[in-house]
Amino acid sequence: MGTSDVKGAVLAAMATIIYYLAFIVFRVAAAHMPVLRGTRPLRLIRYTYTDVLWLTGVLILLAGVVTQVEALTMLPLSLAIPIFVASLAFILFYAGVFFGERLTGREWLSIGLFGVATAFIGASNGSREVMTDSVAGPLALTAVVVPGVLVTAVVLVGGDIRAFGRHARPLAGVAYGFGTGVSLGISELSIKGVASIYSNHGLAAAAHSPYPYVAIGMAVFGLAQLQIGLQRCRISIVATVLTVAAKTELALFGPLLFKEPWPADRLMTFVRLTGFGLALVALIMFPRHETLQQPAEMPLVAARERA
Repeated sequence: MGTSDVKGAVLAAMATIIYYLAFIVFRVAAAHMPVLRGTRPLRLIRYTYTDVLWLTGVLILLAGVVTQVEALTMLPLSLAIPIFVASLAFILFYAGVFFGERLTGREWLSIGLFGVATAFIGASNGSREVMTDSVAGPLALTAVVVPGVLVTAVVLVGGDIRAFGRHARPLAGVAYGFGTGVSLGISELSIKGVASIYSNHGLAAAAHSPYPYVAIGMAVFGLAQLQIGLQRCRISIVATVLTVAAKTELALFGPLLFKEPWPADRLMTFVRLTGFGLALVALIMFPRHETLQQPAEMPLVAARERA
């Protein structure tokens, strides 16, 4: 590993930890917000994008974005993706010590499978940087964005349909983590597009492309959903599923949007497909609802509704 790789690895770890610091701020902000619902989007925007503490978290998040972009300019994805997932240890430790969150054996097993899956996906890229100067046009970008918007919308609305009511069981956070990860993963891919166009054609060309607007729009969409998930569910679950979903998108849609090469030999192809398969198995294994004991340990949702 060269000097550039070492610096990139440090920046990659810093970027993810900064992201998780922002999530912690969002989690604290959620405690004094009224109950947020995806079926009431104007109210959701009102109580998130006007909250000073939440906006502070956004500024911290932006610092993480800048750090991650810098890391990805000097670090192969084969090294970056495992580092991103390894940094989950920070948020899992913090959630256990300061928020009193406890994971079941089944949840730990799922998180372990997530880690192995992401390591496989990262290793399948080979040992060299796979970023290229090629950027896909609006049609390919649309093919990625539209399903992402649909997935996020289904999670927002579907979560509210089943999350409330006399006999409703509290969700564990898998759906919210997945929906948020899809949105923020597309935003991250779009940021890569902006960086590529800017470095090759300048600021004006980047501004006239759809990539910056997709990046901002999907980030706004994703962060609103993230806040609902952090208010109702454990941050350890939401952050884990979010991270793996977003980083899997990098490997899945990178070849489509940026013509990054698919693994050149059968072994690496098998490794990548195995990583996707393990990630899917981990998602299926995660409990969809909290146990009866878990919610008593964590006051996730605001105590009362406010108009």
